Amino acid sequence: MHNKKILLAALLSALILVNISTTCQPAALPAKFEVTYLEISPKEINIGETANVSAKVMNTGGTSSLYGVNLYLDEKKVGTKLITLDPGFTQSVTFSFPVDEAGTHKIAVGEKSGTLTVISKLMYKQVEIEYDNGIARDCLSLVKPSTGYVVGFKPPANLFTLNKVRVFGLVYGSPGFHLTNSELQIWDAEQKVLYSTPFSGDQFPLRTRLGDNIDSTGDWVDIYIPDVQVDGDFYVNIYTGIPTGQGFYMGAVDMTNTHSDTSIRGDDGRDSLAPDWPYMPTNWYGDKSRVNWMIRVIGDVMVPQK
Repeated sequence: MHNKKILLAALLSALILVNISTTCQPAALPAKFEVTYLEISPKEINIGETANVSAKVMNTGGTSSLYGVNLYLDEKKVGTKLITLDPGFTQSVTFSFPVDEAGTHKIAVGEKSGTLTVISKLMYKQVEIEYDNGIARDCLSLVKPSTGYVVGFKPPANLFTLNKVRVFGLVYGSPGFHLTNSELQIWDAEQKVLYSTPFSGDQFPLRTRLGDNIDSTGDWVDIYIPDVQVDGDFYVNIYTGIPTGQGFYMGAVDMTNTHSDTSIRGDDGRDSLAPDWPYMPTNWYGDKSRVNWMIRVIGDVMVPQK
């Protein structure tokens, strides 16, 4: 009986010690996840191409747990990967996704972030730059001291490849008359000649002072240019020589003018913008603000591909 009491007391003591030991053990720390690495590859793509993002996640807590790894594009969640990590372990995750908006985008996973540059695919597009409405009020000859018709152009993009000049006008003179020593020039923004070619009036209607075609009107003629590339604003100057009464008459539109001018040729043979408008104010075209020359250009620009 005595031995049984001793045994029972020992068992109770052991249970008490186990309970005390269990109660005193610290609880395991919860799972804690940290993104330790982020890579964007490539860092520059075209619109519609696939971006790849790699990240490494580490569980720095004390228990295993499920974790959702979220990918953000410009603060907007665009992907999630679920992983289960034991304490102290690291796992890699990857995301692949297309981007359809050009620009510099912020990519973030957890506290790690980087940038992705998306550029537009470019394609050639042919454009026509025009400042007239196509309705000629008259065809005008030049008067001294002006010797050329000028239109300044602003291309839709800085790099513009010019391959055609379109002109509306006529030639006035005796039967069989031909233009001589006339030129079509392309100037840069500083009025430096980039290209020059003879300007023949043979393709334009001829209005004679006497004859059946005395009332002949002007017409459009295309003058082809061998792909002259301009960077920024440029001019087209059509030098027609010293006015003599016979010669080229340029189509003029009666509408607000912000681009048309005239040029003069100096003693050194160089052309430049005329300082004064040459026409008398007694006619409608004496008001420079109303006269648009009918000169257009056609060329190629690089534009984003849709």
